[in-house]
Amino acid sequence: MRFSIQQLLTFRDWQTDAEVYAHALEEARLAEAVGFDAVWLAEHHFSVYGLCPSLAVLAAAIARETRRVRIGTSVVVAPFAHPLRIAEEFAMVDILSGGRLDFGIGRGYQPKEFRGLGISMDRTRERFDEAVEVVRRAWTDDRVTFEGEFYQVRDLRVLPKPVQKPHPPFWTAAVSPDTYTLAARRGFKILTAPSFTPWDLLRKNFDAYRTAWREAHGTDAGADICMNKIIHVADSSKQAREDLREPTRWFFQTQAGLIADAEGVPPEQYKFYLRVRENLLALSDEKALDEATICGDPEEVTDKIRQHHEALGITYFMGSFNRGGIPHDRIVKSMRLFGEKVMPRFA
Repeated sequence: MRFSIQQLLTFRDWQTDAEVYAHALEEARLAEAVGFDAVWLAEHHFSVYGLCPSLAVLAAAIARETRRVRIGTSVVVAPFAHPLRIAEEFAMVDILSGGRLDFGIGRGYQPKEFRGLGISMDRTRERFDEAVEVVRRAWTDDRVTFEGEFYQVRDLRVLPKPVQKPHPPFWTAAVSPDTYTLAARRGFKILTAPSFTPWDLLRKNFDAYRTAWREAHGTDAGADICMNKIIHVADSSKQAREDLREPTRWFFQTQAGLIADAEGVPPEQYKFYLRVRENLLALSDEKALDEATICGDPEEVTDKIRQHHEALGITYFMGSFNRGGIPHDRIVKSMRLFGEKVMPRFA
């Protein structure tokens, strides 16, 4: 069983920008000290939901602060930068970290971010597919030539090259069943954050991914699914739920306002977010705590992780310990309790 943390860099009105970044670096150092396997970073723009517009900058800073943990991107938003720039910057991150990069890349989903950057939400899947191919070739080919609809590269030598060969592992976010099987065929590992998806559907998607991987690659080796959950550990179950109640409410209300808004009708590929938004706005505190989080005392958190493992076959968890404005001292205590009293039970 492997465990990692995710840094979303939530920004609440009682914090300063500098405090958000200082706490993120401190939590990354702590993650390494108590035995987590990786630190994952999320890209967002123009909102207090997440204060990390440049994953490469923060990843490089964390690389200097740590020696062992892997550094993952969950995710680089492909439409927001030219894929050659993405390839160059994250090859640098892989070099500076000594080959510790896990490269997650996705299409993006928040309309405000697309509008702010002046980028259309139409045909992001096609743009994503081309970007991935350009990045892959930039990392593996001596010279790159690519003729696509969105990107054209002509006999270009792209430097630097990453340390990991043939390239850092590719990860992508998956929601729909088709995405799971397509990702498997392309050799992508899976990042998933299924807060309210029924377990029987999740198991079906996970099994489809593993089957498609085996059929495409002739082995189970390399297939990987990392599940993101809000995790919080306290001395008692009551305390854990009280610590999480307001931050979790704020997080889902804020998320609801960002995934779909009143400033336009989303493209067909994104229309299901309208339904997700309504579901989040109607969410009760108790349902959010029961289904979207793994919280409690160390024994209860251990049991919930074991239940996920037995029901879904999950062996890799990404814990969002800092989510929604939980006070920093309680995040530090939660991570220490998890590292000292939960992780050893899965060694």
